Amino acid sequence: MQPFVEQPQFLLEPKSSLLFENLPVKLECKAIRTRQIFFNCDNKWVPEHEHIKSIETNDKGNVIIITTIQLKSEQIESNTYKCFCQAWSATGGTLKSRTATIELAYLDKIFEWEPLRTDSIINKSAELRCRPPSGNPYPKVTWLKDNQPVEINRNGRFILSNENSLLIAQVKISDAGNYTCIATNIAGTYSSEPAELIVHDDHGWSEWQAFSECKGIPCSIGRQRRIRTCLNPPTITNKPSCDGDQIQERECSVPCENDFSTDVDFSEWSSWSNCIGIPCRIGKQQRIRTCLKQSLCHDEQIQEQDCLVPCLNKNLSSTTSIETSLNGIYSNWTNWSACRTSDCTSIRTRKCLEEPCLDYLIESRSCQEDLCSSTNNTQVSTSALNVIIYSSTCFGALMFLLLSILFVIIYCRHRQRITRKKVRSTCIPSKTTCSSCRIEKNEYPFYYSIQQDTTSTRSCTSHNNSISLTNSDLGIEKEKLHFLNESSLKLLNQNHLNIIYEKILQSLPENIDLRYFTVSILNNTGCYLEIPHTGVSLTIPEDAVLLDQDHLIYLALLTIKNHMPILNNKQTRLSPVILIGPSNITLVKPAVLSFQHSAILESSWKLNLMFTDDIIHWKSILTYGQENISTPVYLQFNNQQQAFVLFETMGAYTLIGESIINNHASKYLQMACFYNQSTLRIRFFDKTLDAFERCLNEELKMKNFLCDQPKDFILYDYQDHICINVDLELSTISRLNVGYKEIPLISFWTNYINQSCFIFIIPNLQIDNDDRINNFLDQFAIHIDVYQPTILENALHTRLTINTHHLQHNSGWNTISLRHRQSSKSSEKMSRLPKIIRQKLCEILDPPTSLGNDWRMFASNLLGITYLQYFATKTSPTEHLLTLWDARQESLVNMINVLNQIGRSDAACIIITHMNIKH
Repeated sequence: MQPFVEQPQFLLEPKSSLLFENLPVKLECKAIRTRQIFFNCDNKWVPEHEHIKSIETNDKGNVIIITTIQLKSEQIESNTYKCFCQAWSATGGTLKSRTATIELAYLDKIFEWEPLRTDSIINKSAELRCRPPSGNPYPKVTWLKDNQPVEINRNGRFILSNENSLLIAQVKISDAGNYTCIATNIAGTYSSEPAELIVHDDHGWSEWQAFSECKGIPCSIGRQRRIRTCLNPPTITNKPSCDGDQIQERECSVPCENDFSTDVDFSEWSSWSNCIGIPCRIGKQQRIRTCLKQSLCHDEQIQEQDCLVPCLNKNLSSTTSIETSLNGIYSNWTNWSACRTSDCTSIRTRKCLEEPCLDYLIESRSCQEDLCSSTNNTQVSTSALNVIIYSSTCFGALMFLLLSILFVIIYCRHRQRITRKKVRSTCIPSKTTCSSCRIEKNEYPFYYSIQQDTTSTRSCTSHNNSISLTNSDLGIEKEKLHFLNESSLKLLNQNHLNIIYEKILQSLPENIDLRYFTVSILNNTGCYLEIPHTGVSLTIPEDAVLLDQDHLIYLALLTIKNHMPILNNKQTRLSPVILIGPSNITLVKPAVLSFQHSAILESSWKLNLMFTDDIIHWKSILTYGQENISTPVYLQFNNQQQAFVLFETMGAYTLIGESIINNHASKYLQMACFYNQSTLRIRFFDKTLDAFERCLNEELKMKNFLCDQPKDFILYDYQDHICINVDLELSTISRLNVGYKEIPLISFWTNYINQSCFIFIIPNLQIDNDDRINNFLDQFAIHIDVYQPTILENALHTRLTINTHHLQHNSGWNTISLRHRQSSKSSEKMSRLPKIIRQKLCEILDPPTSLGNDWRMFASNLLGITYLQYFATKTSPTEHLLTLWDARQESLVNMINVLNQIGRSDAACIIITHMNIKH
């Protein structure tokens, strides 16, 4: 029979604690049914003489053995000093307590980052950075202003970021003073050096000065500038304390050499006076100059010119004599200038009176050779002689044009009679001049010098051939809408769903194209929406809405000009215009909007994210690179021409860009060629999936065939025109020029090019080669050159082989595979991390660490984020970083590698465990 063994029972076990300098830590153990208790620390038994023992009796008459030890800092040999106690009973039973960890508490004196003297402007934001000294436990940070505590409230103006920086929103004059960062833990308290916050009155800018003299080549387009002065006091860092541009530049017409007065007795001309006359009609304005000598000045001292008198309101009268159209309002043409000796041409100009001005502001024409040569020898200065020369030039040009047309008609008829005699065959009819003539293979040089007048530029959609599906076609389009979350639809009452859906359609802007529209179910599990073939998607995280039931949310593209922000001549739209709604849904966590853009970010861009909640009043809510704590959204780019916006407000968003002053930005365009019945249509559009999709739908609707996949073209913001040249390949050594076109940069830069196409008529020719007659239109090759004259190294050269039979039987290029290939990346939706994993990562990475390997290093190394203030003001920065990571569809393996690289293997293990369980 085994003897009875009585087991001890602990009533009190040692607790983990912090040890600070000379203050000893007491560890205590209490147990019943025991004879003795000993402590073991750092794997060594504590000597018996260091134990303090006592005995008590409880209410039940049980004897309680109490053993205590005291530890001092000099006894702690490592950072992880562990102790436990063990009890033995009289019958031989033994029991080990839990282990207590003893850590040294400390607080360094030197701050990792002390606040610095800072400038701020009234109603702007300010940041006073502070990173406390390293310590255990991690010190708590508070702030003093002029030695008084600062009341920090996340919903107020004073906010403490996750990095312990003091963020001040809407700075006031009373906020000026000395701020001190205080770090406190059990080991003590240390203060930083006071940092002064200087608050400036926001006087803003002075009035603009007058524009400078127009500089450039005489008789051409030049540039002039004007400046303004910042009235705010200079900052301590000598940085500008006014928002906006200090210098503005614009195009201007450089006067010709003979327009400059040779009389130096005058002052400079004054600015033109206000336009005087009947509103909305042509009036007069004057400028004057002063005679600087006491003697009489013979030239004029007052000049007068026509001008447009401003209307009493923004809407021009329908009876006004000024020509108004979609192409703008212009002044009358000036007289033709004198013949320029450099290129033997003369020019005339006109001014843009109201934007948008899409037509030419300058025209040129060739001079007669004798006039040009005479100009080289003599300089004519009198106005009477100029009138005679201009009249003679116009009359000579007109006579030359009539004789040329008559010669071409006689020549073509003569060739036709010769051809009919030589060959007994009929020519295929064509609309092109002289198209029925037979062309010998080597008859034309490599570039034929005479250009056929067969090109035109026109809108690619018309009233009679509209291809847009609008919200007036509700009966047709209801069944075509694609619900991405079809499984959730079964959970909703069908009548309730129809009511919501009808309300959404009625609330959409007028004439919206429902082909670029999608809806989904939204509830507390979040959702993901994507408009097919456009690269536009929306990711809403879990618990982002406080809704008791499922609701519908939609994503749409705005393609009507009236729905888009109004741009000036320097601005260009770089992304689609995206509408998110309905507006009555409130987000409590940021969602991520993803879309493509066409900007080449390495060039000199000033990028603005525009927003509106009513499709009318657009405003800039973010300037990239100039974010502050008041910026309501966060914008990020990756290296695949993709942009991501974290936002919390429903409405419409788009990305607008313009060149930084004195620099030239650049963007990606694409060129696509379509063919049908001897007509070649060239289209240009931004290099984004949505722009290509709209262009493709428009052309396919008109039964035009895509000849080849789109070609890339880089557009630079140089004051230059874009040249398009199309040649028909006759042989390996000869071509026939089909057409040549010069388009002003503004047409490309301001996105008007998206609605335009360039039409070239392919001549219906036959080539006789070794007595074989081939129908030239069955298969032929086209050479297309697109370039800016000042940047020829980036010209687009392409050769297209067009087989008309193949196009008709196969509907042109394989658009299905092309769409799939271009949108394959955007159509993939990787699985999200489970909610429990996201919560664990937030718990681990949100608290700041002395090494900085918390959410800050995680954001920098994983997502390349450098601006952290947007996330620092959030309750859980890691949660929003994971939402952005999910929208970017990044690799889970890459996240694990990044966590290991920054020394956070504890967070990496959580994900690895999840992956192992999943598999």
